[in-house]
Amino acid sequence: MRIAVTGATGYVGAHTTAALLADGHTVRLLTLPGEPDVATLFPAQFYSEHADRIEVLEGDIRDATAVEKLLDGADALLHAAGIVGTDDSREQLMWDVNVQATTLILSKAAMLGLDPIVHVASFSALFPSPDPVIGPNSPSALARSAYGRTKAAADRVARALQQAGAPIVITYPASVVGPGLAGSRGITEQGWETILKLGIAPRLRGGMQMIDVRDVAAVHAAAMVPGRGPRRYICGGELISFNAMVDILERETGSAIRRIPLPGKLFRAIGSVCDVLRPVLPTSAGLSYEAAWLLTSAVPTDDSLTRSELELDWRSPTDALAQTARKEVPA
Repeated sequence: MRIAVTGATGYVGAHTTAALLADGHTVRLLTLPGEPDVATLFPAQFYSEHADRIEVLEGDIRDATAVEKLLDGADALLHAAGIVGTDDSREQLMWDVNVQATTLILSKAAMLGLDPIVHVASFSALFPSPDPVIGPNSPSALARSAYGRTKAAADRVARALQQAGAPIVITYPASVVGPGLAGSRGITEQGWETILKLGIAPRLRGGMQMIDVRDVAAVHAAAMVPGRGPRRYICGGELISFNAMVDILERETGSAIRRIPLPGKLFRAIGSVCDVLRPVLPTSAGLSYEAAWLLTSAVPTDDSLTRSELELDWRSPTDALAQTARKEVPA
């Protein structure tokens, strides 16, 4: 198919674009002016083999004209563009991109009859949840952070379109790990910087659902089949304890990391302080109230529908963590 793609220069988007190309699709990528040349996103040999099926359109996803050009003549859409982060000072930009631009492009794609329309949401759109295990039918959340609020709002829009019969596929990646293409990094890896810099980490009860970025890309590629109607896929991976994450980081980097026992309540309070200070002081993007809440809550996910319906098995996220810590470059 000819697939319109947003967010292709991002961490998840680049891996997903590579998976779509490997499956034989043609892609049209919407990129902001000044973003890296698409040729630099992929290994040289991979790019040379697939360059004839890559079209690049410069534009802003908030621009209706650019969106119309992107979707013109496309069979399907992969919408991965978004503002990711914990800095609430960018909240207006998050509403503009994560909600308003998402509403525009999903609605336009549905009106044009594209099928499927794959929308990359987030675990944050469903957290906190009234369900003890988060699954595809868990409700959109009332989140605390700007990012969580905007992703939940976009999720409600996407679900409303699903209710109207639009062939929208929503994916919910949890904490995505593994080596990025072209040096891109996920928010989890960014959160390690403070731990490595200070050589200190909290020892606490809790953990996070983690999934290899290549498995998220595989979900998006496998979902790119028309005629299946609206669907929702949880991409949670495996629940990894925070202490196990630090063990991997220490082992693979050779860094000595001192562990300080920390109650969950105090850890969340530190995250809140970082949220307040972040606009004026350089604090880690991975340390926020929401991140601390996620870690100390350690809510599991039910990925069984995703894996069975798309016939996928997950890679080991601990191996992906180790590869990232070793700064391995994807082949």
